[in-house]
Amino acid sequence: MDDSRGSLGDNPALNWEPGGGADGQTVGAQPWIAPGDEGFSVDVPPAINPREAETRAMSGPSTGAVAFPEPGAELCGFRLLSELGRGAFGRVYLASQRSLGGRPVALKVARALGEEPENLARLQHANIVPIHSVHDDPATGLRLLCMPYVGGANLAQVLEGGTTRAASLATGRSLIEALDRVAFRSMTAEGAVESTTPYAPYGRAVTRGLGSPSAVRSRWARRWASVPWLRSLVGEPPAEPPTALAVSLGAPAPARRYLGDHTYVQATVWIVARLAEGLAHAHERGLLHRDIKPSNILIAADGTPMLLDFNLAATIGGEAAGEQARLGGTLPYMAPEHLDGFNPRSDIPPSAVDERSDLYALGLILFEMLAGRHPFDDPPQGMALLDVLTAMAAQRRGPIPRARALNPQVTPGLESILARCLDPEPDRRYQGAAEMAEDLRRYLDDLPLRHARDRSPRERANKWLRRHPGARSAGFVATVAAGALVALGMMAYKVADGLEVASAQVARADARRDFDRSTLLLNTQSSEPKHRAMGVKLAEAALARYDVGGHRELRAARRLPAAERRSLREELAEIALLRARAAAQGARASSPEGRRSLAAAVAWLGHAERLDPAPPRTLYLERARLRQALGDADGAAVDRARAGALAPKSARDFYLLGTATLAEGRPDAAEPLLGRAVGLEPRRFWAWFALGLCHHDQRRFDVAAADFAVCSAIEPEFAWPAHNRGLSLAAAGRLAEADAAYDRAIDLAPDFVEAHVNRALVSLELDRPRAALADLDRAQTLGRRDASVLAARAEALARLGRRDEAAAAFDKAIALRPDDPAIRVARGFSRLGVDARAAEADFREALEAHPDDPRALLGLARSLRRDDPRAALGALDRALAVDPRSADALQLRALLRARANDRAALADVDRLAASPTPLNLYNGACALSILAADDASLADRALALLARAVEAGHPAADLAADVDLKPLRGLPGFESLARRP
Repeated sequence: MDDSRGSLGDNPALNWEPGGGADGQTVGAQPWIAPGDEGFSVDVPPAINPREAETRAMSGPSTGAVAFPEPGAELCGFRLLSELGRGAFGRVYLASQRSLGGRPVALKVARALGEEPENLARLQHANIVPIHSVHDDPATGLRLLCMPYVGGANLAQVLEGGTTRAASLATGRSLIEALDRVAFRSMTAEGAVESTTPYAPYGRAVTRGLGSPSAVRSRWARRWASVPWLRSLVGEPPAEPPTALAVSLGAPAPARRYLGDHTYVQATVWIVARLAEGLAHAHERGLLHRDIKPSNILIAADGTPMLLDFNLAATIGGEAAGEQARLGGTLPYMAPEHLDGFNPRSDIPPSAVDERSDLYALGLILFEMLAGRHPFDDPPQGMALLDVLTAMAAQRRGPIPRARALNPQVTPGLESILARCLDPEPDRRYQGAAEMAEDLRRYLDDLPLRHARDRSPRERANKWLRRHPGARSAGFVATVAAGALVALGMMAYKVADGLEVASAQVARADARRDFDRSTLLLNTQSSEPKHRAMGVKLAEAALARYDVGGHRELRAARRLPAAERRSLREELAEIALLRARAAAQGARASSPEGRRSLAAAVAWLGHAERLDPAPPRTLYLERARLRQALGDADGAAVDRARAGALAPKSARDFYLLGTATLAEGRPDAAEPLLGRAVGLEPRRFWAWFALGLCHHDQRRFDVAAADFAVCSAIEPEFAWPAHNRGLSLAAAGRLAEADAAYDRAIDLAPDFVEAHVNRALVSLELDRPRAALADLDRAQTLGRRDASVLAARAEALARLGRRDEAAAAFDKAIALRPDDPAIRVARGFSRLGVDARAAEADFREALEAHPDDPRALLGLARSLRRDDPRAALGALDRALAVDPRSADALQLRALLRARANDRAALADVDRLAASPTPLNLYNGACALSILAADDASLADRALALLARAVEAGHPAADLAADVDLKPLRGLPGFESLARRP
């Protein structure tokens, strides 16, 4: 991550939104009343209406106004294009990230305080807004939180945008229409919306002259729904005319299709089920949200619901669980125990607010969407704040409201789910978000509920019939037609028809799987030969499944819906394009075999052209290049003319151009093309994946890790993005994070052999040989027995003291790859503590083949550091010239320079402290301690660096025995550090 501070920062734990609105009173801070205090630290009058005024509570005085930038300004590489939304402590802008091809992003700007970036960085889920990066601007003291711009609007805006229909009259398409209507108004300067935020962690639309948006929605929607003759006479209010924006936002997407094709109740349940899944992901990672409300839920332009604003998130079971827990939230969406946590009159502590409080808030939103109104009435006007808290908590502990009384489409089963969510006793609610999500999914799938009671026998029977439509239709045919043969014939036809449809769907799923895997293996020039061969095999299997190139091409797809057939054609065309690239890679027209490969590539591109509904420009450019190489100048000219007539417009166009450029080994040229692709379609998974490969090839490892994190957010169940993120993090030196990324990949795919191998390498770097050996043994069980695995396993065995086994494994690895210097370097490191001369011989032999190998130079320096420190320093200088990021080389050079009383060691210590890993800090402190023997002024700095190393996790037991720290012994604080457990 490109961050001037080198770590994620803090934001204020406040969520105060000025001007009133649908979500009512929002508060956030430490508990309102300090022990023994009788007053409030609240700067609003004591008489409030929680739906028309909002308040903030802080444990200390205000820090003063913030000077926010205006659109047009540039900060930290971002150009601010327009303001999307604002709150008291932050603003959200639509910005252009110039370093990534000008891609559009949502940029949240606030004071550099709080923990929201850390909270978001721990979450990778399709239904939680991900974080790209965080940047601090030291000149202004502002923090820039960079997130993908995915369009759409928050749920409060969507519900207010659908005010022409009551919930009982709405459809799933009503939500899509409202979403597009809000997006249209957000881009219209003279529209009814003064400030909307398609990505608004700080608020909701502020309407002109309409009072409280919630009141408008509830009052006028109910009035319109209650006067049928008025609707029949006047008709529904006209929707805004379609615009280019609305068309782009309405592009086909699975979520939009689902919402548009289902009833309003089904669409609502589907949205809340996705949010519950995202919430389960956050809870599993130890985070409570604590401010779930409609304006903190984003409905992206493609219809995907996503949780926003983890400003007030707390760590489950951490410091936030105690009596001084930082509470926040919005009063109308608080559980009763949450309201009591704010109320000094209550005996319920803040620690009572847990995962089940978040589920209560989500249940309130489900009720409000289904019933068209909030389940609880507002307290009377003019009530004091303490009385408001008491009244609202008592109201929530009364009878549970019934949504079915307001919307007859709510079934008894759905009412049971709501009752489980809104039970005043946390122990009787769902005990986890995963339970709530499961029941919502089972409701949509017509399955019996698992965690709530299915009270209605009639509903259970109807569910069974919907799951088994053949039972009802067969009985009807048998009874009405009174002909057993007719009934059997119809049933046989339906079975055959169903089998044919099912077969088409199974084939489509297999094709999608092969598309993903072949794209993964073939979409980069750096693929290993065995991966490329596997990708070719998968690509050919996918194309053969639909008889591509044969007489019955795509016959197996005829029973798919039209949209699925188009999507299938595009995927098969891309597979044929990748197959062509694989055939052409490394082929030369000067040899007969090369000409055959180039001709085969041209044939594959012909298949791609025929399959693709809209052949892209890159197809013709690549075929022109191949035809020119084969001497077909006329054909090449025709293809170049076709390419010239096709300017890239869509995300797919730029994505295919970018991957073609990346396959040519030109990542710098591919980056802006892929940046345009993700800018036009922020949820295009493979464009983000290729962008990650591009940045990794450019050695911009932190940026690549962020790209793969976005991939994981889009496809959270796909293991490869987590694996590739681990590769980038490891290359950036962020080993603990890399280890966690590999853990995630293996959790998703336990037999992921590459993840086991790479996690083993990280374990070796973290000095965990036993864990490394377990992963390498697992990799061998899964079939990986190549020289690199043998060498890594030998190193793990050597570190465990099993030297005879290690020597045998190294000999076997060298026999398999005698010209690989990396294996000799690994053996050299394993010999350092036993036979320095043999280790030196290994390093020198490796350097004969690769004179600038930084690992071999580091090993040589370690073998020479006692007998020839000057030569060791020379080797370290060469290693750092090749790889300036090598922390091991920098640590050793700082120590050797200090022992030679060379003040240049101070510069090395500064570089180590700038990357504050425990080992960097410890070795920097040791170097300063050595210099402090002749310069006592350095002792305090050495002691401070040593304290940071121990705080970061370096074992305190090392301090007493380390001779380099002798000058610090006797100083105040050293002995207490050495005695730490």
